[in-house]
Amino acid sequence: MKRILVVGEDALCCALGEQLVLAALPGWAVAGQPIDTKGVTKLIPALPRYAEQARFVQPVLCIADTDGHCVKEWLHRNSPANGHQNLLIRLAVTEAESWLLADQEGLAHGLQVEKRRLPRAPDDVLDAKGALLQLLTKSKLRYIRDEAVSPTDRTRQGPGYNLHLSNFVRAFWNAERARESSPSLARAFKNLQKLGDGNA
Repeated sequence: MKRILVVGEDALCCALGEQLVLAALPGWAVAGQPIDTKGVTKLIPALPRYAEQARFVQPVLCIADTDGHCVKEWLHRNSPANGHQNLLIRLAVTEAESWLLADQEGLAHGLQVEKRRLPRAPDDVLDAKGALLQLLTKSKLRYIRDEAVSPTDRTRQGPGYNLHLSNFVRAFWNAERARESSPSLARAFKNLQKLGDGNA
């Protein structure tokens, strides 16, 4: 079985990466535990190391947010000089939460939020995390309202944010459905499949 290392700027990006691999690369597996770099500022300096791993060991999928920056500029500024075809850097426009919002059916069912409140074009939402937090305050699941959203500031993530959203991604989020509403996710899916075809 072929393996791919998943690296994300946070736990949510790691969970999304795992599910993308499962959906786009049937017959492949994630190599060990995904690596959570705990922030893009720690991910970027590590990219040359991941490029070396992609060149000599196994393919690597890195997922980060654009945080409102132009994708091409971000890649031009941050891609390692020693890049390799087996290093796939994919950026969620504008945040990983955009990719979550793209699976309306999964969100409505898994996080018990009203489907009619979900944005139709999540990549166009400037503050996808803020939009998701607002939705979570209205969840029918008390533990989501109380733990994923800060009890003192409802516009900020709570202590259970990454845990609960990562669990949601693994149990309910569907990359196939989500890519229909998110062009950046559709590109990530397509490029991951292309990487798989190149390593057949």
